[in-house]
Amino acid sequence: MTTNLDPSPDPAAGIPPTGGEPVGTVVGIDGSPGAAHALAWAVRRADRFGPIRPVFAWEYPVLAFAGPMQPGPPLSSYEHFEDAARRLAAESVAEVPAGASAPVSVVNGPPAATLVELAASAGLLVVGTRGRSAPADILLGSVSGRVVRTASVPVVVVPESVLVEDTHRRVVVGVDGSANSIAALAWALRHAPTDSVVEAVYVWSHLVSVTPVPPYVVPTETSKEAAGKVLARAVDAAHRTSGVDRRVEATLDYGDDPRNLLVDHSVDADLLVLGARGRGGVSHLVLGSVTTSLLHRPQVTTVVVPAVADGEDDG
Repeated sequence: MTTNLDPSPDPAAGIPPTGGEPVGTVVGIDGSPGAAHALAWAVRRADRFGPIRPVFAWEYPVLAFAGPMQPGPPLSSYEHFEDAARRLAAESVAEVPAGASAPVSVVNGPPAATLVELAASAGLLVVGTRGRSAPADILLGSVSGRVVRTASVPVVVVPESVLVEDTHRRVVVGVDGSANSIAALAWALRHAPTDSVVEAVYVWSHLVSVTPVPPYVVPTETSKEAAGKVLARAVDAAHRTSGVDRRVEATLDYGDDPRNLLVDHSVDADLLVLGARGRGGVSHLVLGSVTTSLLHRPQVTTVVVPAVADGEDDG
């Protein structure tokens, strides 16, 4: 078994050029079981997303001094950190035999920024939910949060507790009528397996107007009808955006907290797909609230589709 350890940060390495949508998957690895699990997930889907490129980003340790700054040791004394990074990268890939031939990039740089930069020319960035501490800390909380906020490509967060195989043949997409949720649904239409069900879930609640006491509550029928129209327009827009004609199960659910209901709907799904940002008001898939909450302790493999430009809402 051989592993190609490529120290170059060339973002095009291992990913063939394409005139259309970027292909290929960058996977953040760090020697932890969580990263190895994420790599295994990506390897299983190379036929859908293109060749795999594992990336191990590492940094020199930050030294703290109690007194005045003293001259540090020569850089040559830090060489063992790079050796350790290369060893951990090789061990990470070796845990996933099917991915052992993938070109691995070992890069000295901040993990989040490095992954985002190298994934820019790919079609997908995959990370685990828990990483190791030194010398590189991939994930959830620090690195993964920054990756999800700043990546220009969809980011997949793979919990260590989920199976790497698609067992439910079902993809759930959180929809709120915003351009970002429409982009998420369009992504699911393009990339969900053809034998899987794509379900668009819209969480609605009573609309309360800002009026003198007592506040006026819109009748249930009116609120549900309005929510249904928003969901229908979002599904139509996603079909137009994706160019894919496949059936979407449109689901309206009532509740004040989209987070809990999306968890309920995705408990037997292979993927939960979210937009990076949403609209305010009744329900909002805003990175920092609903999306961030669902990523904090994900129960299912979750895809976050990057934000689109403001002012493009279709609802």
